[in-house]
Amino acid sequence: EEAEKVRLAEEARIAEEKRKAEEARIAEEKKKAKEARLAEEARLAEEARIAEEKRKAGEARIAGEKRKAEEARLAEAARLAEEACIAEKKRKAEEARIAEEKRKAEEARIAEEKMKAKGARLAE
Repeated sequence: EEAEKVRLAEEARIAEEKRKAEEARIAEEKKKAKEARLAEEARLAEEARIAEEKRKAGEARIAGEKRKAEEARLAEAARLAEEACIAEKKRKAEEARIAEEKRKAEEARIAEEKMKAKGARLAE
């Protein structure tokens, strides 16, 4: 009877050890699974952060290219406007020069006619 009690106590102790070992194994698996899940979440968060940085960098690059293109367009428009202004000034100066030449030629013609008329009167 005493041997039976010892045997049962030993079986109970072994069963308790097995139960505790199983609980420890399950707890360790849960811990590892949680660590793996957290590591995966951290990896995904880092990937998302990098993707967001790349997106923002791309947007900034595109905005910079658009700004440079707009600056170039405005510079070209200013250059063309300046060329047009210079061409207009040259045209007006040329018109004024031609008008002055015509006026002088007309004055010379009138003076010549007066001289001829005066010469004709003197000849009479």
